Amino acid sequence: MRLIVLQSEAMIADVVCGREAVYVGSRDGCRIQLPDSRIASQQAVIVPESENGWSLEQLDTACPISVNGTTVVDRTQLKAGDEIQLLDYAIRVYPDYDESAAPRVALGTSRAQLERFAQAKLPFGALLKRAEEALAVAPGQLDGISRAALASAGCLTVEELMDRALAHLLAVFAAQRAWIGVRRINYGPMEYEEGRLITGQATDLPELGNELKPRVLDRAQFVLVPVASREDQTSALAGPLLGPDGKLGMVYVDSGDSGRRYDARDLDHFIIHLNVVAYHLDAIFKTLARNRAALIDGQVSVAHEIQARLTPRKLPQWEGQLVFGAFREPGRERTGNIYDVVRLSNNLAGFMIAHTSATGAVPSMLMTQAQTAFRSAVMHQDNPAVCLRMLNWMLYDGQKDHPLECLAGVIDPDSGVMRYSVAGHLGAYIIGQRGEPRQLGGEEPVPALGLVKSTVYPLLPEQLEPGETLVLFTPGVVTAKSRRDEVFGEERFVNILCDGFGQLASAMLKELLTDLRNFTEGGQQPDDITVILAHRV
Repeated sequence: MRLIVLQSEAMIADVVCGREAVYVGSRDGCRIQLPDSRIASQQAVIVPESENGWSLEQLDTACPISVNGTTVVDRTQLKAGDEIQLLDYAIRVYPDYDESAAPRVALGTSRAQLERFAQAKLPFGALLKRAEEALAVAPGQLDGISRAALASAGCLTVEELMDRALAHLLAVFAAQRAWIGVRRINYGPMEYEEGRLITGQATDLPELGNELKPRVLDRAQFVLVPVASREDQTSALAGPLLGPDGKLGMVYVDSGDSGRRYDARDLDHFIIHLNVVAYHLDAIFKTLARNRAALIDGQVSVAHEIQARLTPRKLPQWEGQLVFGAFREPGRERTGNIYDVVRLSNNLAGFMIAHTSATGAVPSMLMTQAQTAFRSAVMHQDNPAVCLRMLNWMLYDGQKDHPLECLAGVIDPDSGVMRYSVAGHLGAYIIGQRGEPRQLGGEEPVPALGLVKSTVYPLLPEQLEPGETLVLFTPGVVTAKSRRDEVFGEERFVNILCDGFGQLASAMLKELLTDLRNFTEGGQQPDDITVILAHRV
């Protein structure tokens, strides 16, 4: 099995699995090392289960993992084509090259490539060319090439381009069969495949085409086979789709039983046609990527607008007893934070902070539901555990693509007695009178909201003494980076808070915001950063 690791759609690693376990985590010893402080040292393990079977098991639940959009709860079987999502990282699962027919050797090593190359014996008289070699074009061929370029230019989707390219190849090369396979990265199976006979019927890549794959896809060679064998008089052309950033797929045409034999001039003509298709294919992929980015930007802008409407314009204060402060720095790529502070009818202080890693339009829905459930609960003076359980019932629909991490609580301003409940992992500390931090949370992690229907969220006690400050914050603190690609990190964040111990919430927030903005200037802050402080006077 082969694992392609991507960060924000850019490939950062290529791991070929033998029959040993593959660990995923942030420490150096992991085969798949993801340098993110939010990820545990050993976050997950991918293990072989049978001769060709593999499964994924999550070792740390603080950072959710999903497979094809479904959050991993138990051990999950993996198959070719699956995608494992973990924060900004994606791990795509591919079979090793032709596992059903070839020996299980590590694809990507020189030995494996040589073995496959040796197995791909060419028929007698076959001709090979590479893209950098000179080409000869006959005058009569220029018109066909120009028409192909014009037809390709009008295509807006991969499917449309493949349809026109197949029709053109069949006509220009008087072929009986044409086949195209397309993929966006250099490894793994084709994402798009289509073959067509001259009669219009669909067809698969024939055995001869499969035998040429190692040369075309591994070596980027263009191949002319004048005659397949003494028994099979088929003549064929095959070659890679070479875009500006790498191989995007493969094209194959053959003459079937028509008696036509391709020659070196046909091979040169074929190479030029494939170059036209490849560059238009690359343009389509880049256009799709830009459109997707624009869609995400629009979704984030709408979510920010909804978020701003939900955010309290002014926090209630308990003069001489309890002082609240809060700020949020909107994420530049994603949004999904909400907070609220209310004065209850019995004068207690109710507070809530929540974060979701969901994308698209979902965060807007989750933020609205979280605040609605919280305000409904405090209006009826339900305890925080009941509030989270009610919200979990609202969010659970059997889908695992919208986890919501949430912490809700109440504080008695007179005594400092606090009760709270937490789902998932959010930053929660109390900064003591001498600047010493103590972390809040139960002994065992509890799943985020919306994942497990029957989850019970414990009600946890705490005491906020005079001079102490409660600090709540979302994971965006960890993802913020400087221009040197250094993460701000939870430890740095807590140390800044400890340095400002004993101050009112407004003074601590001002210092923290200044340090954060100085740190991220010229860097990255993809996620929202939300902070709530409650200082007991």
